[in-house]
Amino acid sequence: MNDNVGERLRNLRKMHNFTQKQVADYLGFKQTQIAKLENNDRTLKSSSLNKLCELYNCTPEYILKGIGEYSKEEYKFRSSKNLDLNTLSDMNRIIRNLKELTELNGD
Repeated sequence: MNDNVGERLRNLRKMHNFTQKQVADYLGFKQTQIAKLENNDRTLKSSSLNKLCELYNCTPEYILKGIGEYSKEEYKFRSSKNLDLNTLSDMNRIIRNLKELTELNGD
């Protein structure tokens, strides 16, 4: 388990093969701000936390406290190099909502 928020953010980014620049653009930050987050020199705001959870398809508790296990889900659409991170985030949210609806229906 990773000991701090910055390490978890760095590992999530690398696991998904994103650069700091890509994540910075997605959040509307400068690349240096992502580096500061990953080095625990900057605090993560709730709006950014929510966007990162959508992007990485994880819970806030995982990023903030390391609670729970995380495994990257592989979706075929992720293999397309033409998708930007906003589109990936939106698709993750749609898939998560569909899974929840399926569970509610008992399917």
